[in-house]
Amino acid sequence: MSRIILHVDMDSFYASVEELRNPEIKGKAIVTCMFSGRTEDSGAVSAANYKARELGIHSGMPIRAAKRLAKGKDVIFLPSDREYYWSVSEKVMNILRKEADAFEQVSVDEAYLDMSRKANGNWERAQKIAESIKREIKEKEGLTCSIGIGPNKLVAKMASKKQKPDGLTLVKDTEVKRFFGALPASKLFGVGPKTARELEGLGIKTAKELAHFDLKILEEKFGNNRARDLRETALGMDESPVEERQAQQISRMATLPKDSDSPDEIFQKIQELAKDIEEELKESKLNYKTISIIGIDTHLQMRTRSRTTIDSASLEKNLDIAKELIESYLEENPGKLRRIGIRVSGLSRKGKPEMKAQRTLGEF
Repeated sequence: MSRIILHVDMDSFYASVEELRNPEIKGKAIVTCMFSGRTEDSGAVSAANYKARELGIHSGMPIRAAKRLAKGKDVIFLPSDREYYWSVSEKVMNILRKEADAFEQVSVDEAYLDMSRKANGNWERAQKIAESIKREIKEKEGLTCSIGIGPNKLVAKMASKKQKPDGLTLVKDTEVKRFFGALPASKLFGVGPKTARELEGLGIKTAKELAHFDLKILEEKFGNNRARDLRETALGMDESPVEERQAQQISRMATLPKDSDSPDEIFQKIQELAKDIEEELKESKLNYKTISIIGIDTHLQMRTRSRTTIDSASLEKNLDIAKELIESYLEENPGKLRRIGIRVSGLSRKGKPEMKAQRTLGEF
């Protein structure tokens, strides 16, 4: 039976979520930013939608540089609301998780799904499942995604980049050699600008040229391990499994019925959110060490307050801590809140140490 892996990549996720929250900005160039607070324009771009990218704006760019490129153009700059993005991401990931034999979320907007058994090794069936997933995400969350289908995680990830936004690309096991051979070496996963320049210095411009290049020369240039990794990437080889990583924290966010600085009103919403976390802790048989309150004010500034307690499996029994954190938060930060959240972290299973995340393909 053929191994069939899907890579789901949400399209311009941060900007798309902001468009849903504020339909008036739909269709415009949108840039979300992590402001440092030192000056009005200090900080970096966290995400840019496709229209903003056409102007040369990209993630990681200094906000000041992005605003220079946007000068005289209709570009919307917004502060990144990461807690809100993660709350939307959680809904999308729940849709994906239920469809997969095995599921692995690698970022706020990307995930791998092993569909080998569900598709019964049939590529056409896998494509129909992918089409169904795209429809469900669009209908339930109003968002589009691009999906790549391949015989391993690497091929699936490269395929998902082929047609964006809202694309679907299928690369069967018999098509990997042809698909990768046509790719520029600089576009291969894991090949950054420096490596691309070094490959070009060796006369290597395509993945096909890299796949057939003298391995000894590559080893002299990059070292044995890196040279073999480059060769395998150029051939579309990847044996890593799709494995769900244990979450390091569980959180819930919600918008208050109205902007409020009332501890009682805010705590009422916290109690509602805590019930969901309580259920997840029980289902996953997890304990936690730290409780945090997350507040987002009317200026979209986010602040947190945390307290570490003894290992506990019950959040309900510790809600008095959450209430004290709210009161402390409001005392130190006068003003009304628009959104409120609660988070538990330092997760562990009974009798086992705190969980640590493992690195995956999506993090290199």
